[in-house]
Amino acid sequence: MAPTKEVVILGAGVFGVGLAHNLASNLPKNGSPIHVTLINARDHFVYLPANLRNSVQDISSTYIKPLDRLFAKNPSVGKVKVGEVVTVDYNRKVVALRGGEQVKYDILVLALGSSWSDPNSLPVKHEAVLDYFSKQRDAVKSAENITIIGGGAVGVEFAGEIAEFYPPSSGKRVTLVHSEDLPLSKLYRDNWRSQVKDMLEKLGVEVVLYAKGKNNHDGTVTITPRDGKEPYTIESDLVYNTLTPTPNTHVLPDEWKDQKGFIRVTPTFQLEADSSVFAIGDLTNVKEAKQAAKSPAAIAVVAPNIISLGKGQEPAKKYAGSSEMIGLALGKKTGTGVLHLPCFGQVIAPSWLIVMMKCGDLFAGKMTQPLGY
Repeated sequence: MAPTKEVVILGAGVFGVGLAHNLASNLPKNGSPIHVTLINARDHFVYLPANLRNSVQDISSTYIKPLDRLFAKNPSVGKVKVGEVVTVDYNRKVVALRGGEQVKYDILVLALGSSWSDPNSLPVKHEAVLDYFSKQRDAVKSAENITIIGGGAVGVEFAGEIAEFYPPSSGKRVTLVHSEDLPLSKLYRDNWRSQVKDMLEKLGVEVVLYAKGKNNHDGTVTITPRDGKEPYTIESDLVYNTLTPTPNTHVLPDEWKDQKGFIRVTPTFQLEADSSVFAIGDLTNVKEAKQAAKSPAAIAVVAPNIISLGKGQEPAKKYAGSSEMIGLALGKKTGTGVLHLPCFGQVIAPSWLIVMMKCGDLFAGKMTQPLGY
């Protein structure tokens, strides 16, 4: 019998946890061709999209969960190791952790996600994470003027969460600044993007478009219109930057990255530079919107490919991309989204459907299922 291959997964976000769960569910309890070690800086899972609501009202217990049950149903095939990755030596096939420990691998999976600003820039320790969100909620509660710079999905949902929980009658002013003519990405239909703007304004959000915002760190934000009009300042005692995050690849070899820091992958999710390494999720150079919702389709490709490589076979599954769809929760009672239907393309989803599907728990229940919750 061939020796068991050691698979090391870096990162316990949606993609890393989902992949580990898939492998543990599909590998035999005896005689598995691979053994999985999931390495994460935290000993708990955090479903990042729920951070927005948790910064307004306390829902920590619904989506911040320990990782210790991840391999409970098939413990012989995997384990969780808590540690911060500092370097990867691809020549020796070694992952170095802070403190000096080195972890050998035969197959490496990169699932480190993106680097975010507040409210997604979290500490490591569990108690510190809970305290972080407690302070976020206090800051939001006490602020009279809140500015969110960046009108992508994160900025739009965050503005909606704050505005629903603190309506205009509360005296709180929420301003969303976006550099394009409508909120969200141009991947989506303009009439839907316009509808999102209207929904935000109905909630009481002031939407400033085709302008850039700069936090002056003195209780003001400078708004610079892109049409050449004079810049102006607004009062803002709390400012969030929800612009596009950067791939969390700073500890990885430069040879693996493109000019923007994304990991270059083939359709099998193997690296162009090293076929013994896979990458999945936000840090890849796959040309599509970065969404947790795309994890099942990606995992369905990379998991069997890892098993094949562990058996000494050539990975055969290839990723053909996912349709661009999105669901937005603007609080618990307001939702909207875009579906992709064969022959019709993008179709605006009924608001009630998104409210029913997403707005209640933000898919936290589904995302924590692999952890045994």
